[in-house]
Amino acid sequence: MRNTKVNEMTVMAMFVAIIVVMALIPYVGFFQYGGIAFTLLHIPVIIGTIYGGLKFGVSLGFAFGLFSMIIAFMRPDPGNIIFQNPLLAIPPRVIFGLVTWYIFVGLRRLPDFRIRVALTFLLGTLVHTVVTLSFLILLEGFFREFIGEFIRIIMVVFPLNGTIEIVAAVLVGTPVIMALWRSEAFHPPHGEGPQAER
Repeated sequence: MRNTKVNEMTVMAMFVAIIVVMALIPYVGFFQYGGIAFTLLHIPVIIGTIYGGLKFGVSLGFAFGLFSMIIAFMRPDPGNIIFQNPLLAIPPRVIFGLVTWYIFVGLRRLPDFRIRVALTFLLGTLVHTVVTLSFLILLEGFFREFIGEFIRIIMVVFPLNGTIEIVAAVLVGTPVIMALWRSEAFHPPHGEGPQAER
């Protein structure tokens, strides 16, 4: 039991480290091009959630949100300055991690694990976009006070950012999970992984 806990903590720390490194290295975790800003940090969150379950999803979602806020202060570009607000940076990412786990579990009846994983990346990233945009709309008055009508531009391009993130998640994340499966290095502790479907 203790070895299992230590193993889970080690893997969790590894995923958090990946998120930190990706966040801190420019154009690895966050990309900015004109008014378009998108991230790849949701990908390790989804991979970790598929591996570790609900606890991983919530914890890694929190790490994602926390470091997106830190980066917004370190590199206050027009596209990410809004994430200086912790209410926009953190809660949507925690919700995203939580819901992603339930999406993965909810798709367990699919006969093809690859399709199940791809749909988890697609739907999980879509949830991230929708929830974050919903929080942005709720906080529109706050942001308008600080960045004026630029908030409207951000809200218009946000769905485009989300589309890019969905495509990246499916194309990058799915092969990673499948490679782990084939290497038999993938042993989720919750019984929802590929070894349960062999």
